[in-house]
Parts: sequence; C-alpha cells; structure tokens
Amino acid sequence: MVEIRKPVLQAILSVGLFAICTATSLSQTGRYWNQNLNSEAALLSGAVVAGQAGIAAIFYNPANITEMTKNNLSLSANLASAYFFNAENALGSDLSPNRLQVDVYPRIVTLTVNPKKNPNLTIELAYFTKANFYMQINQGTSLTSDIIASNPGDEEYTADYYLRMKFQDFYGGAGFGYKLSDNLALGFSGLISYKDDQYYNLVTTSAFTAAEQEDDPQYLSEASYHIKYNMYDVRLITKLGMQYRNNSWTFGANINLPSLKIFGDGTVVKQYEYSNIQTNPGNPEKSGLYYGGRQKGCSAHFKDPLSIAAGVNYMTPSGKTFFLFTTEYFFGLKSYNYIEASHDPGEEGYNYSPAEPEEWLSFTSAHKPVLNAGVAFKTVISDRLVYSGGFRTDFNYLDPDDGNVFPFKNENSFYTFNVYHFNSGVNHSFRRGSITLGMQFSHGRANDQEQIFNLTEPVEYAGSNQMALTGLTTNQVQVRYWALSAYFGFVFDFMNQD
Repeated sequence: MVEIRKPVLQAILSVGLFAICTATSLSQTGRYWNQNLNSEAALLSGAVVAGQAGIAAIFYNPANITEMTKNNLSLSANLASAYFFNAENALGSDLSPNRLQVDVYPRIVTLTVNPKKNPNLTIELAYFTKANFYMQINQGTSLTSDIIASNPGDEEYTADYYLRMKFQDFYGGAGFGYKLSDNLALGFSGLISYKDDQYYNLVTTSAFTAAEQEDDPQYLSEASYHIKYNMYDVRLITKLGMQYRNNSWTFGANINLPSLKIFGDGTVVKQYEYSNIQTNPGNPEKSGLYYGGRQKGCSAHFKDPLSIAAGVNYMTPSGKTFFLFTTEYFFGLKSYNYIEASHDPGEEGYNYSPAEPEEWLSFTSAHKPVLNAGVAFKTVISDRLVYSGGFRTDFNYLDPDDGNVFPFKNENSFYTFNVYHFNSGVNHSFRRGSITLGMQFSHGRANDQEQIFNLTEPVEYAGSNQMALTGLTTNQVQVRYWALSAYFGFVFDFMNQD
C-alpha cells in the first residue's frame, strides 16, 4: 500500500476547506449540463459516456454499470459551492440585482449488486438530486421627481422588486448493464423524476406627496404587478446504452428517450393593478385598473426532450493515463404549456381580466436544440492516488419569447446564459472503497439583455404594454455569473469480499 505523504494530504484538505469557507451550491435552470452527479464523474466534467462514470453510470450510460463488479453502497455529495450572480442595470440605471449564495446538500446514493450466479449482469439502484436551484432578489429604490403630470411639483417615488425562484429535480430508480462479451455491453435504466418548481415575483411602485396637511391633502398614485406559481411534475425517464471496447479505445453511446408524464399539477396567481393614474395626456381625469386571476389544479408538463450522447476514451500504452471525450445533442421542443390553465377557474379560482383564464394564467416554454461537449483526462499517480481534470460546455436551451407583451406575457423574469465549467481533483482508494476531493470553477455571461423593469426613470403612463409608474426598458443589461464548488465523494464496499 502506498501512503499519501503529509504535504500532499495537507494540500488536498486546504482546497476542500477553502471552498467550504467561501460558500455553496446552485444548479442553474435553463441548462442541461449544469450539474454532475457524483464526485468521480464531476472531476471528469461528465465526459464519461464511454466509461469511468463510477456509481453515476445509471445516469450517464447504463451500459457502463458493468464496470462495477462488486456489491457496494455508496454516497457522493457536492460538499460546498459558492456562486455570485450580477445583472447590471436590470432594474434601471445603476440598479443591479445581485446574489451571493451558499448551500450544502447530498448528491447521489446508490446500491450496486453483482449476482454471483450471473457475473455478466450488474444491477444498480439509485437516488440522486439532479437539480437544486434557488434564487432570491430583494431590491428597492427611491427618488424625487415630477412624475405625475396633473399634480404640480415633485413627488416622492418608491419602487420595490422581489423575486424568489426554487427548482428541484429528484431522480430515483433502477438500471442494469449486461456484458454480451468481453468487448460489448448493453444497458437500460428506468428512473422516476420528481420536479418541484416555485416562482414568486412582486413589483410595487408609488408616487406621492408629503403627508397630508390641513390645507394640502396628500396625493398618491400606485401600481403593482404580482405573479406566482407552484407546480410539481412526476415523469418517467428511460435510457438505453451501449459500450464497446477495443484494445486502448472504448466507445459509448446512449439514447435518452423523451420523458413520459405520470401525474402533476400546479397553482397560478396573477394580478396587475394601478390607481390614480392619468392614462391620457392632457386629460386630468384619473383612472384605475385591476386585472387578476387565480386557478389551482392546472396541468403541469415539465418535458424532457430526446437526446443522443456519444463518447470515446483512450488509454495510453502505459495504462496510467486516460483521455475522455463526450458530446450530447438535445433535440428542441416546440412551444408548449408547461403550466396549463383551463377555461373554468374552478370554485376556489377567479378571473377578472380581458383574456380567458387559459390565456391569462398559462405559462409556455420552448426549448432550442443544444449540443454540449466535454473533454477530460485521468492519470494514475500511484496505485492509490489518481488525478483528474476536465472542461465542459453548458449551453442555455430556453427560448423565452412567447410572442405576448406585458401584462399578458407569462415567463420567469430571470436571465439565462451559457456557462463553462472547469474541474480538477484527486481520488484516493483504499481496500474497501475510495475518497474523492476536488473543485469546479464555473463562469457565464450574457451581454445587451433587456431590462426586467426600469425603476430609476419612471413615467406615469407609457402605454398598455408597460407597467404604470415605471420607465421604458432598454437592452443594456450585462449578466455575470461565477461559481466555485468543492466535491467530496465516498464509496464503500459493504460486502467483505476478497
């Protein structure tokens, strides 16, 4: 047995502790390759369709389950991750929502069984968190300006923006791999996906004069926009995979079939209102407006598209270094209702809007085709210590434009962008398992994006397609995203085998 020397061990622990102290994890929605499942595959940037996926083979390529030849119960976790998000000018000039967040959560638990009577068959049971995203923004501003044309002099103006988003995707199921020969293996997995999506957005604005005096009553104009939903969707995910070995080369491929809905629904509430607003210039008559709707039991359809992945691994003649490449093509999805309201709002619902309930409350989604790719390497330092590293793309698939305009446009007011991930770390094995420690750096950006709202240059009323007491939006938003993650993985063979 080769021991890890003290300086090397100190360096490994320092990397892990640094990441823990700097914060923790986010899984970004709108991208397919935002998370890796287990620490071993994470350090290889998920470029493991041809092999080396470890306990995550059930997800990346079920044919590779045959690489695990011992019974084991394992846990792999994303120990800690920090991300910083900034959207410059998203709510107006120099009003830039940002978020620094910390999180810790387990990633994947698996049970692998290799029957003695059929050594060519390996069965894997797994439960894992595929996505765990949370975002909260609370931003406000105030100013003094002459906003209300019919009210002489300046008004005080206040505006508040609140956003809370939470999305989780849990997988559980079984898979098997079977060796047809020493060169060829096939595999299949069936997984149940439970998706929980929650969204809440509130914008309030007010223009007013000083508190009421005896001969000078207070003037007040207000506007607000409020939309929220919560939904869940349970779906069946099936994968077919193959692996072929030829000397130093290993080839792998899998097909991820479109998901099938089992059940799920959601609740939607949406309101837009304003009061004491002059909508016609030169006409001192004030007006108010209220549009609102609520419906529960809306059908939820959080679809997963057809995708095809292929990979190739090469082992050098020394047998100590591996080079890996994986690419996956995700087919597009035409616009569909992922929250589908019905014509009848039901006994506990209502609709007070110029549109039918199914138009006012339904949310649509469309997915663009995406091609992602990852490259990685793995080198054996000693019979116990392995160093790995990799890079992968993570392109955004969402196409948020549904053709509608405010206030009939239903979408998450959140920016989607491409991200690039860099991974590095070590794996130390012992007699009955292994420990993995590593880090991931992620960066993404998007330029010239449209503002969510303009709360720093408000006007009383600019038209029916813009919220009252807000300003005209422009394409001047610069989005920046950075994340630093630490991985910790532990695999233990619970059966005492030779």
